[in-house]
Amino acid sequence: MLAKSLSFLAGADAAGIVLGARVPIILTSRADSLLTRLASCAVGVLVVADRRKAIAASHSLKEVRHE
Repeated sequence: MLAKSLSFLAGADAAGIVLGARVPIILTSRADSLLTRLASCAVGVLVVADRRKAIAASHSLKEVRHE
């Protein structure tokens, strides 16, 4: 509710995703601006990139342990 109030009253932009699923779920509203929708997509891309980096690092660590 606070985020919506800031968006409408103060002209703030926000980005929203749901974490915990296998893929990020992007949350947007019909009333959201284009910038807000793009920001949500950008946050989703950053989350996926970070997860891939973490997976690659854990695989590298496993290979070092097996040597």
